[in-house]
Amino acid sequence: MIKPPFRFARARFTRAASLSLMLAMVAACGGGAPKPFPVPPAEADLPPANTAAIRRVVLVHPPSKEKVDVIYWHDGAYDGHAMAEVAHIMRDRHTGETHDIDPALMDFISGVILRSSLPPTTQVDILSGYRSPETNAALVKVNRNAARESFHMQGRAADIRIPALKGDAITEIAKTMQRGGAAFYDGSGHTHVDTGPVRTWATYSTR
Repeated sequence: MIKPPFRFARARFTRAASLSLMLAMVAACGGGAPKPFPVPPAEADLPPANTAAIRRVVLVHPPSKEKVDVIYWHDGAYDGHAMAEVAHIMRDRHTGETHDIDPALMDFISGVILRSSLPPTTQVDILSGYRSPETNAALVKVNRNAARESFHMQGRAADIRIPALKGDAITEIAKTMQRGGAAFYDGSGHTHVDTGPVRTWATYSTR
């Protein structure tokens, strides 16, 4: 069941607040302290993730072959029904629990597609979306890359692959956007993106 509707507005952080958060928070998916990008911009200075009249994402969960193809932004607003579909495919696959997904996360992902000069119909594989506290705690015990206070638990993070792009290229594009956290996991070949403070971090091979 979808929790109370996500408030479709991104919190506005001052430059000082953003820097403070970066130093205080553990990387959402990585081990060790987050490594900030040089002089993260204030929210007002960030380039738009997608300036198209409509914003579309095509999400696939590879193990189940489940697919969602939605226009989640149109007529100047996020579409609640489309975001509900996004939340469903990004549900916790261990508990079945569904949580609202930050629309800014979809902007981040669709922005990566846009900057890659790929069409909005480009497939994005979702390896991990929302994680319940129970699932995240279990993962922390067995995976040193998992963070105790992960943005996955807030519906603000996704581990993705884009079959049309190399994994490290996805990560580098995401970093240049400076819209949140981004890191490449070489062991699994996926990119973690989130709508937390602008940062990256060291990852560890789990091969």
